[in-house]
Amino acid sequence: MHLSNKKIIKLSMVCLLSIVGACTDTVKGGADNSPRLTLNDTSVIIGKLAAGGRTESFLGIPFAQPPVGDLRWAPPQVLQKVKTTSQANDFPPACMQGDHIAAWYKNVAAGFGGDPELIKHPKVSEDCLYLNIWRPSKKVASPAMLPVIVYIHGGSNKGGWSYEPNYIGHNLASKGVIVISIAYRLGVFGFFSHPTLEHSNFGLLDQVAALQWVNENIVALGGDSARITVMGESAGANNIDHLMTMPSSKGLFSRAIHQSGGSLLTNRSVRKAHLQLGEAFADFTVGDEVSTPIAEMRKLSADTILSAANEIYQNHYFDPVVDGISVIEPIMSTIKAGEMHAVDLLIGSNDDEWLMYTDDNPDIDGWLKTEAPPLTADHLKALLEDETDNRRISDLLRTAKYYVCPSLVLAKEAAKLGNKAWVYHFTRQREGELAATMGAYHGAELPYIFDTHDDWLPTVEADHRLTNIMQTYWINFATTGNPNQLDFPMWPNYSPEKPNTQSLGDVLFSSGHPSEDLCEFLAPS
Repeated sequence: MHLSNKKIIKLSMVCLLSIVGACTDTVKGGADNSPRLTLNDTSVIIGKLAAGGRTESFLGIPFAQPPVGDLRWAPPQVLQKVKTTSQANDFPPACMQGDHIAAWYKNVAAGFGGDPELIKHPKVSEDCLYLNIWRPSKKVASPAMLPVIVYIHGGSNKGGWSYEPNYIGHNLASKGVIVISIAYRLGVFGFFSHPTLEHSNFGLLDQVAALQWVNENIVALGGDSARITVMGESAGANNIDHLMTMPSSKGLFSRAIHQSGGSLLTNRSVRKAHLQLGEAFADFTVGDEVSTPIAEMRKLSADTILSAANEIYQNHYFDPVVDGISVIEPIMSTIKAGEMHAVDLLIGSNDDEWLMYTDDNPDIDGWLKTEAPPLTADHLKALLEDETDNRRISDLLRTAKYYVCPSLVLAKEAAKLGNKAWVYHFTRQREGELAATMGAYHGAELPYIFDTHDDWLPTVEADHRLTNIMQTYWINFATTGNPNQLDFPMWPNYSPEKPNTQSLGDVLFSSGHPSEDLCEFLAPS
């Protein structure tokens, strides 16, 4: 459900080829002024300066061995330390996925009068465990060790990549933070269960491996090991739910920025169903009479696996599952036990997460019957009786259940553990008639965080002002654990006693969340 929502903001008609890594934010530096990283006291990585010289980038750095051959459907393996010198000027292939995102881009391009044929599907590969680094150049960096933001992209754990146009990190890094975007295995390559496999959540383990790499190389990066923040949107935020509860990720970060996620708290995935799909997938690809199906499946090409997955896993959402190793128990069980990791949390969602996907005549009663707790439909209808637009009613209900209510639960539990929690509600709607049909849609906040406003988006001075405010809040949080500074509107923290929410839009103010009453009935438990 998250895959295409956020794509509406990502199509740049100036830099369309960035989708395939052919257009970047930087210009090549000469041999004498190219920035360098020295890792493990052996490997030298040569990057390049951004235009204007304010930031430097290192693109396509491996953080684990390629998960191919016998390492398909295996936990990520540590890279061997070797003495090398390599260029890091180009984005790597995206992890294996279909062309559904490129197809979405084409549709959006045509809708805005652009040429959809300019949009190409990115190069994909199983060999995809790489990360990208943007950091302030020596010209602007402070001498102190810098805070680090590790960004986890969304895409339903089925698609997406670490260098989509709105994830390019140079503008954010220029404000005094190291930005790292990471890849992880997707779809059946990253989230696959089978009775003969111990593990299921390989993509989640990839994220842990990337964080381990960051911690091990933090000094070489110029970063502060005590100030590592994970940031994710949509499925990336959902994965952070697990990172805040998994034993293997404890201590790898001290703060989390969680944007438009939380639906994992509803425990949608059931391991038994995943195992059944895995067996069906094995039967489909190598037959049901093979004694070692995984070994035989590892011999198949990645394209064959991807094609078969399109048949068996149609409409399947690739959530992580409880496998007893990487994910020990359902997230809510860990949260209720008070065992969520001790991390500060900045968390929130947008006002119209679901509006783009709401029919003109939504079946509100049908949704309430299947998605709302028993005997609560009348109460929920009463809370929304002043709303006259059925599309808005449907949007509010779904946005509350899948985004707002899980986010408030996480904020409350973080505060109860003695950590700081800061909740936002993003309300900014772009100018114009098209924007009015979408509202503050899923992913609409991303261009403000990264300052990557696509040229086709109607962007006015109010958007630039909000960009500065939100970037400042986010960077302050990554730096100190508190988004505030003296000359900005005060953002009070969230607590069970004072459930403050900061509205981020045309007007900045603090109040209770407008969907708070809905969450009395729709919050995960």
